[in-house]
Amino acid sequence: MQALAMKGKVYLMGAGPGDTDLLTVKAVRVLRAAEVVLHDDLVSPQILELVPASAQVRNVRKLSLQAGNLQEKIHSLLISAAREGHQVVRLKANEALPSAHVDDETEALAQAGVDFEVIPGAASAMGAAAGANSN
Repeated sequence: MQALAMKGKVYLMGAGPGDTDLLTVKAVRVLRAAEVVLHDDLVSPQILELVPASAQVRNVRKLSLQAGNLQEKIHSLLISAAREGHQVVRLKANEALPSAHVDDETEALAQAGVDFEVIPGAASAMGAAAGANSN
């Protein structure tokens, strides 16, 4: 009898301008439950502090120093981590969702049959602007 595979999921999320107060409640909840996090170079340390210490956290920018196509490596890591049953967060700097890379990532995940969800990380650009003006 073959063991049932654990069901993993990938969350594609924008980190907003880097202020944790501007993240949605759902974004914070997902980050706190993450088991694997693949993040961009410019994601703020404050956002990354929300990730559990037990999670595997990887700066995907460092992958580009190795030979090969960076986006294909990211796709492979997302798919394999989800297939291993992990809750995976692909954390993008700023509020770059949707973007060409997110579209590529959602397409790759869909083709691989991996469950995923796109979550805006910050309430809105207007909320970010309001937060920038508050003291």
